Amino acid sequence: MSSEARLQNSAIHENIDQLSSSSDDKQEALSSCSQHQDSIKKDILSNDRKIIFDKALGKMLIRSFYLIQHEFPSSDRFEGLIYTYNRHRYKIIISYESSCSCKTFRKNNVCKHFLFVLKRIFNVDIHSLDIRLAIIEHHQFTDADLEYIFQGQVRRLCSVASPLLQLDTKENLVLSFKRQSIDFEDVCPICFERLIIKDKKLITCFYSCGKSLHKNCMNNWKHIKGKATNCPYCQVHWIDPSAAQKTVLDYYAKRAHPIEKREKYFLCCLYTPPDGS
Repeated sequence: MSSEARLQNSAIHENIDQLSSSSDDKQEALSSCSQHQDSIKKDILSNDRKIIFDKALGKMLIRSFYLIQHEFPSSDRFEGLIYTYNRHRYKIIISYESSCSCKTFRKNNVCKHFLFVLKRIFNVDIHSLDIRLAIIEHHQFTDADLEYIFQGQVRRLCSVASPLLQLDTKENLVLSFKRQSIDFEDVCPICFERLIIKDKKLITCFYSCGKSLHKNCMNNWKHIKGKATNCPYCQVHWIDPSAAQKTVLDYYAKRAHPIEKREKYFLCCLYTPPDGS
């Protein structure tokens, strides 16, 4: 082969190499651009979801919700029925794949009812990065998430027990006039807000366990349960005291006073009948 032919072949190979490297650079540039666009879209989507999440949380914090029924079909699954301020009912499931029966959850995978269960009932740190990612991005909980969520349920949820025998007359139960002590951190078993709240009256199961809850919550509870109304704590059939008994209860309830501010409250409602009665 002549020297001229060799030079021509060399030039051709150089051009081919340049074209090949140029094509690879373009491919890398396109791939990098595509990844950058995907990253931007993901960031925008994440921000949109964060806004939706924060709106749902804000609505939950200013509204009242009531837990009227719940059960644990298994150790990693919670099912509850929520009664809302506008008298709607929604079924909430907390498990690996959680859900709420409302339209908002089906659209956004988060809603105020769902956050009520997590925040108020299970006392979950909603601002935890892992919990937020599980809700906003992954739309499911892991074993570690569920273990963290359910670890506090024993303290905040009433024990799930079958209602005791329904009692038709108040003579079947003795009015005790005893109210159990209330800690500042104690919560109402229906709305899961603190028991000691300004302008919220308390009502007590004086016929059985002596535990207290918000009067307004109990009114909603009775509205839902009807004649089958029972105490959310001990499951005994709920009996409202007579007018005369209410007078005595109101008198002794006024003697309630804080022993240690914001730490421990003892409601002194002990009634001792006069001699000969």
